[in-house]
Amino acid sequence: MKVTVFSQVSIDGKLTFGSGYSSKELFQLFTQEDMEFIHRFRGQVDGIMVGKNTICTDNPFLTNRYETGKNPVRLVPTRTMDLPLDSNIFMDDERTIMITTEQGADEEKKEWIRSRGKEVIVCGQELVDFGKLFPLLEKNYGFRHLMVEGGGMLNWHVFDLDLVDEIILMQLPIIIGGASNISLVDGQGYNDLSYTKKFEVADIQIKRNYTLMRYVRSEAANELIS
Repeated sequence: MKVTVFSQVSIDGKLTFGSGYSSKELFQLFTQEDMEFIHRFRGQVDGIMVGKNTICTDNPFLTNRYETGKNPVRLVPTRTMDLPLDSNIFMDDERTIMITTEQGADEEKKEWIRSRGKEVIVCGQELVDFGKLFPLLEKNYGFRHLMVEGGGMLNWHVFDLDLVDEIILMQLPIIIGGASNISLVDGQGYNDLSYTKKFEVADIQIKRNYTLMRYVRSEAANELIS
């Protein structure tokens, strides 16, 4: 299964203006054409994964609003499923999968989510086990391409486990700053160059409102070159 981290960031790699702020504020800098590019990409993947905080702060639909019938499956990993029950992802008929844990899953909440026609996967004891989840999505659910639009913590987990094949960034020409502001990748981080995750530049395009940058894993880049 191919995994693409797709994100909109500032020059300094920030996703929002801080904890609790919606990323939608950055989208004000995009034109309709820019937004159509994002949604068209959603139409090309099997699933789109976001973290709990994205649901709580942005309350997105995570659909492809420009192409009928090309909505990806929505996936939300959350240890406790502590989500607003009136979230948009629960209010429509689009396929949605919640991924939770053995210890964090509330049976009553799981049953309520299922009563809304949504699915629940339990994968992991205390934390969601992405290393087991991604092969499961490919083998049991037929996923071939997964789009991850995560915040800093979700992105950290998938990068740390070497699950990412491709990165697509729409980099806006602004500086946000702030040591505590959410970045493309947060989490524990690395303090040794040998542990860092290495990617190759595959494409750079200068757009009117942003720079489109595409990176691929070093191994994949070497295969393309050879």
